[in-house]
Amino acid sequence: MRIIGLLLLTGSLTMGLAACGGGDEQSTAKQEKAVETSTEAKAGVEEFTITAKNWNFSSDKEIVVKKGEKVKLNLVNKEGLHTIKNDELGIDLTADKPAEFTADKTGEYVLKCSTVCGATQDHEGMEISLKVVD
Repeated sequence: MRIIGLLLLTGSLTMGLAACGGGDEQSTAKQEKAVETSTEAKAGVEEFTITAKNWNFSSDKEIVVKKGEKVKLNLVNKEGLHTIKNDELGIDLTADKPAEFTADKTGEYVLKCSTVCGATQDHEGMEISLKVVD
């Protein structure tokens, strides 16, 4: 009985850590190609690509857009599997599904990794700021 419990615990820990530690190179290459093809800017749309690695997002920790602009966010997972969410803006971003919205309210919004990926302090630090200015 103890062996079964130990096996279940080991399996659970492995799956929990796989969110940040996993990710195959083929999948990443497909994501990057998808982002490259989608970067042909639509008229009037500000487009940003956020790169996710284990426990951090791309070096740009802040995205700034003007009120009224249409915004498109892309996500590329370089390491692990990550998603980004912000309920106020209606953002539910995955690597295979960009998020598009109109920045209609000024303010600063926090975009957070919504896939639990490792120790709490590491996962909690996975955020990026989106500022909507006049």
